[in-house]
Amino acid sequence: MSKGTVVMVNARTGMFLVQIHDGAFAVFELLDSIEISIGDEVAGRLDALGSEELLHITQGERFDVFGQSGECSREVGRRLVAA
Repeated sequence: MSKGTVVMVNARTGMFLVQIHDGAFAVFELLDSIEISIGDEVAGRLDALGSEELLHITQGERFDVFGQSGECSREVGRRLVAA
């Protein structure tokens, strides 16, 4: 299980960018009613593509997401979240 920090959120589209603690980035689409904010700590299969359940470490809750990018660069992640 990898850990990461949310570094960008697009509330309009439900997309968010996570910086994985190994230095890579990953984009997810939020499929749950939990609130995601910059600085939140998350854990799970952060390199996943498709449906996945992550742990919101900050709130101690599990939530559903859809992995949009797998591991990617910061620039690619920022473009996907901003779109």
